[in-house]
Amino acid sequence: MAVQVNPPVFNENGDRQSGGFFPGIFVSGYDNKFICRYCHRILRDPVQSQCGHRFCRSCLDELLRNDTVVVCSACVDENVEEQDVGQLSLREVFPDNAVKREMYTTPAVCIFPGCTWKGRFKEYEAHERTCPFKQVACARCAQPVTDGHIEEHRRSECSERQVTCEYCGANVIFSRIKTHLETCEKLPLTCERCGKGSIPRDAMKNHLEQHCPKRIVSCPMGCEERFQQDKFSEHLQMLMETHLAWTVQKLVDLEVAVSATSAESLPASNLAQVMGEIRKVEKKIQNLERQMQHAVQGRAEGVNSEGSNTASKEPAAAQLSPEAAAKASLKLVEPILGVIHHELDKATLSVHALEGHYRQQQAQLDEMESQLRQQQQQLQLKDAALADLEMRLAAQEMARYDGTILWKISNFDAKKREAISGQTTSLYSPAFYSGPCGYKMCARIYPNGDGIGKGTHISLFFVIMRGHYDALLPWPFTQKVTLMMIDQNQTHKEHILDAFRPDSSSSSFKRPTTEMNIASGCPLFLPLEKLHSRQRGYLKDDTIFVKIIVDTDGLSAYTDMNPNQLGVSYP
Repeated sequence: MAVQVNPPVFNENGDRQSGGFFPGIFVSGYDNKFICRYCHRILRDPVQSQCGHRFCRSCLDELLRNDTVVVCSACVDENVEEQDVGQLSLREVFPDNAVKREMYTTPAVCIFPGCTWKGRFKEYEAHERTCPFKQVACARCAQPVTDGHIEEHRRSECSERQVTCEYCGANVIFSRIKTHLETCEKLPLTCERCGKGSIPRDAMKNHLEQHCPKRIVSCPMGCEERFQQDKFSEHLQMLMETHLAWTVQKLVDLEVAVSATSAESLPASNLAQVMGEIRKVEKKIQNLERQMQHAVQGRAEGVNSEGSNTASKEPAAAQLSPEAAAKASLKLVEPILGVIHHELDKATLSVHALEGHYRQQQAQLDEMESQLRQQQQQLQLKDAALADLEMRLAAQEMARYDGTILWKISNFDAKKREAISGQTTSLYSPAFYSGPCGYKMCARIYPNGDGIGKGTHISLFFVIMRGHYDALLPWPFTQKVTLMMIDQNQTHKEHILDAFRPDSSSSSFKRPTTEMNIASGCPLFLPLEKLHSRQRGYLKDDTIFVKIIVDTDGLSAYTDMNPNQLGVSYP
């Protein structure tokens, strides 16, 4: 079972995670000097820096993973003077045995729920590894789980486990199921208008527009009335004469329009409009006929019901009068409908003559459009090829093969604003090379800083890229790298420099398997306050210059490809 009381100490493989002990082990309290200034827990294998701050050994290794020297964050937090800020490096720290001995004598208890172990801190770490109640961190959700119950936790308790949506069948992370249901296309919803339920979300729009009986519609027969769809039949019966008159007028107008248009001069858009109007009128006439028949039948039934009450007083022949009345009403309407059908037939015959001419013109137009599309596609392919060629040519013009690059960055303030907003946080320089057949490299700069330098410094990094000749070069990359920010003042120049020799165990300097490796360099390269200083010329005319120098000593045997330098002899 998951016990979420104390954070885990071990991962799922049983290996201890980095960082210190949890303060809860010292039930009688502890001195603040026992706290690591990086993880803010009880020191584990304590070391002390030259500036006097203490860290866990594993925390310091984490801090210096990508850099040989970093600024002490504890000094920064304490707002010490800039010249007094400590620099952390493995060569300038030492084990703090005095604090370790003082900690060893402090009473401690086991923090894992259910364990009753008590003793001295000196014995605690050995107990921690063998404690039957120890917790491990779930690799998915990072929650602490009692050792031995990790599989059960993954199956039924982990907030990052995968579950299947019961509505759409998609695989979703459990912690995001509520967010998924807010947009799930198959989630059943209830129509707010008519109250109908079990309508999938992706079908709701169609229901509201086409099928909901409570949707508001406009009368298609010429009047300005708007009503619910389920009231449509009632509306037609109430205004039958108005609708019939509108239909007749539409047919007369249509016949006049068709007669006045010749087959040679009728544009395709007008022909399509005429045909559409005719089809609309046909549908409306059919609907009107059905509504009229229903209305007449309704009236006949009403008369029948009244006649049944007086049947005993009238002769048998009088009981047929309601049917006769219904037939008389239909006979009054039939001549009008006949006229409507006759006018519609005349309009249809006139339009048929135009259809053949329209189809011929449409075929010619389709052929011309097809030829135009082919030409556009060919032009797009040529434009793409030209753009690619221009980009390659520009890269070749800027490329250098002596291990150095001088990178000009214009419009720096605009680029910094984009970095602050998150639109473009970093920029890459053009590629440069250690030789004609050497390493391919570039620089990466963060105008608003990255990591611990975000918002306060410019961060500058060096990047190894995948090149054409990597198979012939020695790996890992071990050449010395110098990063420079150029002072543009004419006198008293003070360039900013930072140099390092790559860590051969870092993945940043192994042979690239993707387009480029992870960048390595200095996150605290130049304070933004110093960049804008009037006494220095790092930023002038909204432009900065960055220079990268890679030591190429010893690479000539690989980059020149000269047989004599490679030790090749000929018979």
